[in-house]
Amino acid sequence: MNLTFTEYYVLAVLTLAIILLLMRIVKYDVVGLLVMILLIIGGIISPEKALAFIGSTTVVVLGSIMIISKVLEESGFLDRLAEELDKVLKNEYLLLIVVLLIVSLSSGFMSDVALVSIFIPFMYAVSRNHNKRLSKYLLPLSYAAIVGGRYTIFGTSTNLIIDQLWFERFGKYLSVFQFLNIGLAIVFASIPALLLVYLLLPNRESVVTSVDDLKIGEYVVEAQVGEDCEWVGRTRREVEREYGIRIRSILPRRLSRTGRIHVGTSLIMEVPVDKLPVISSIKGLKLASQSEQVEGKEVVEALITSSSPIINYTISDLDVLNKYGVRIVGISAGNRRIYGRISHVTLRPGDALLLMGSEESIARFMSDYGLVPLRTRGARLFDVRKGAASIIVLMGVTIASLLGVNIALAFLTGVIALMLSGAVNYRRIYQYIDWPVLIFIASFLSLGYAMSSSGLSMVIASVLPKSLIVLFIITALIANFVNNVSAATIMTPIALTYPDPLLAVTVVAMASTTTFLTSFSHPANLLVYNPGNYRPKDYLTMGTVLLVIALFITVIFTHTIQI
Repeated sequence: MNLTFTEYYVLAVLTLAIILLLMRIVKYDVVGLLVMILLIIGGIISPEKALAFIGSTTVVVLGSIMIISKVLEESGFLDRLAEELDKVLKNEYLLLIVVLLIVSLSSGFMSDVALVSIFIPFMYAVSRNHNKRLSKYLLPLSYAAIVGGRYTIFGTSTNLIIDQLWFERFGKYLSVFQFLNIGLAIVFASIPALLLVYLLLPNRESVVTSVDDLKIGEYVVEAQVGEDCEWVGRTRREVEREYGIRIRSILPRRLSRTGRIHVGTSLIMEVPVDKLPVISSIKGLKLASQSEQVEGKEVVEALITSSSPIINYTISDLDVLNKYGVRIVGISAGNRRIYGRISHVTLRPGDALLLMGSEESIARFMSDYGLVPLRTRGARLFDVRKGAASIIVLMGVTIASLLGVNIALAFLTGVIALMLSGAVNYRRIYQYIDWPVLIFIASFLSLGYAMSSSGLSMVIASVLPKSLIVLFIITALIANFVNNVSAATIMTPIALTYPDPLLAVTVVAMASTTTFLTSFSHPANLLVYNPGNYRPKDYLTMGTVLLVIALFITVIFTHTIQI
């Protein structure tokens, strides 16, 4: 097989990217940027083309859906729905079916990780009410969230990547519901399989019995006062009365004698959980107390259990910022009084931590250190305005896209509508976006384009059998053992060389979302790993059931039904 220099070069970059992603020693967004830079240096793509991907429809829509889904999450709408279902549906199996359907169908419009986070406490309650262990419920929950995103073009990042690469090849985008039929078929076929998974999973002892038993009402939060902070010059008492918090200490202490807040001081605050969103949105007040800022602004509660290896360590000992890109910004330490820096607090079982970072980084940190994810319960009080606004916006942008409005324009308009409605504070918009994910996708799209433009995709396709089943299996393996974005980016250019490219990219779309086989293949899987007390073989055996179903449905649709 004779390759040109360009094809050899792109192949080398592709191989390097896969190795780095498999080794997991370099952050995935850094890998993406490295790939883009190497392709520019090699003259494979122009700087202008590479930068165009940063502002591409894929990136704009994905960033917008992050914002809209975050507003829906914060509204507490799904929390309230879960509570009502628990009151109405007394049969365990019926309750599970309804909940798993809701999670799967909602996944087409919001973050999988957010959905799992919302329903974990609900599953705690279900396990207690039916005298079962959490291990029976949490893995089906994670799988349900992963299964559902594929039926809309914006339901998962892989579909958006496929859509962008389709545009680069054919000059037009796919329909919003291009994968609706096959996607919903997989969802409904997977529900009985998820019940089977529930029955087959071991009734294994969990690390905690009930979230409801945890008395976590307030966090001690450390924040740094910047020059533009609106609290500068105000007294401690004024701020406490207005915001419903307590300022325990102002550091350094020499500046606290005036009783006023100064630029550069660090505040040790006692903050109720329902006040956390308000405090985090204060202009000029940085929850990350040091100068280094984390990638991603997701804030998650995590419980330290008796089996956590971080017990008796201080926060500074863990060095989680350098290791994971995560910052611990608050702690709930029971009856212990904290007046100094939270980094010096010795961690104990039952303590709860506030973690800030990207969803994937937080999930990986919690998995490595045996932490249990919790919901910021007070911060998710039901907000009718937010819930209604986010649902109306989602419906509006979907209808607009179906009517021919540019999907990027539709979603940007939706975000602006949310801001104008007052459902979201414009200062928090940037906190809602998972920037590392956007950077990785924007930069990695260059590799997909380079594979097509260089002819490498044709070369690889000529070696592989022209079998949709083989295409599915290879894509699924990359998705499970590298990541789903890589699977879509690498395999879509190859699929576009098939005699029927639409059928082929449909297969890639379905296969790249089968991240069931490993705990590390999807952040939602990592979130349930510790609270469910799972083992790697649980994911491999149970995930195979879901993967086979997805493969079976895909084969049926691609061979007998017009998609």
